[in-house]
Amino acid sequence: MRIRTGAVAALAIVAAMTSLTGCGSAGGSDGKTTITYFAWNNEKTITPLVEAFEQANPDIDIDLSASQAADGYVQTLTTRIAGNQVPDVFHMSTETRTQVMESGLARDLTNEPFMKGLDPTGAALYTLHGKVYGMAPTVWAGVIIYNKKLLKDAGYDTVPATWDEFLAMGKKLAAAKVTPYMEDLSLGSPSFYPLLGGHYAQEGDKKADDAIFTGDKTFEQVWTPLIQQWQRLVTEGVMPKDVVGVNGDQIKQAFMTGQLGMFRSGPWDFADLDSSGVSYGTAPFPALPGGEPFVGGGPDSPYTISAKIDGAKLAAAQKFLAFVNSAEGLRLAEQNMNQISTSAAYTSKVAPQLQDVYDTYIKTGKYYWVNWTKGGTVMAQEAGSQWQLLVQGKATPQSVAQSLDKKWASL
Repeated sequence: MRIRTGAVAALAIVAAMTSLTGCGSAGGSDGKTTITYFAWNNEKTITPLVEAFEQANPDIDIDLSASQAADGYVQTLTTRIAGNQVPDVFHMSTETRTQVMESGLARDLTNEPFMKGLDPTGAALYTLHGKVYGMAPTVWAGVIIYNKKLLKDAGYDTVPATWDEFLAMGKKLAAAKVTPYMEDLSLGSPSFYPLLGGHYAQEGDKKADDAIFTGDKTFEQVWTPLIQQWQRLVTEGVMPKDVVGVNGDQIKQAFMTGQLGMFRSGPWDFADLDSSGVSYGTAPFPALPGGEPFVGGGPDSPYTISAKIDGAKLAAAQKFLAFVNSAEGLRLAEQNMNQISTSAAYTSKVAPQLQDVYDTYIKTGKYYWVNWTKGGTVMAQEAGSQWQLLVQGKATPQSVAQSLDKKWASL
């Protein structure tokens, strides 16, 4: 295995779609086939998986380069594309998925044997015209974390499954002088997105937000009535207005000191929660009227094979993806990258608090997140600004949706 560090530069991906070739030699002087792999995860966490693959396949060498930070990955990848240095294996980001799939950069993986047993929810995000271009065997997930004692004191064993019942429980917690629920609104509402996903699922709406992104519908048309429901968190006293300006760490501290009944988080906070001694559980987000409970989350950035390689390099890349979506590959991803498998090839060993949510929701594809197809950073910041204005009473659900439409059209 060789490790390289790529330069970071902000170049437009569309500027490099005309002349694309794979990089790395097909065979070295030692008789090995070399493929280049640009990893989404950092070098330390991805290296054990790469080394295990090379040990199992001594005739293949992986020339590994890794992003130093997730937000730099797209910039580095587009730099390589612009220089005709497309990695043999790389990852699609949600923001560039449409351009990558439409440009001919990615190989059609639909009928590859290593695609068997994948969660169709994750595969759908990287599908264009009926063809799948990315392999995503793992996901990230955000849930409601609740204080078992505080909920029990209010008469509940867990978080209710419907929105009205959830709000009723929140009012009971507030009456007991407990802050019922909080979430970090810096990049929009992390609870609204799974509520949205549960709505789409119950409606059988497979286009979901893609109908907005392609111009068939607008945020105002689709989101306004759902934002009105979400706003009840604030208007009915379940989430305080002073959540605006409070960051995730501060919210977590309030939970760990017993001042907060529930907050939105995920496995990334379990170690801190365990050390606090608080007895906690996890639950999906309750269903809006006409919806179903859902988890917030989505597939981890999928593995993609360059459409420009063939022969021994292609065969080696296919073997690598097959290893990633194997019991051993997924075990290593779980152990070193804290990734959660949704593949039939491996069942993750999740924390006991997450087990029911994992079995009932994550493994069955009942998770959702808004994956902007353009201007992801800009749209996330706009959503954060608008939701904070909504909580403060300075915006309405309709004006929030209209502002998102205006920002989307400007990109």
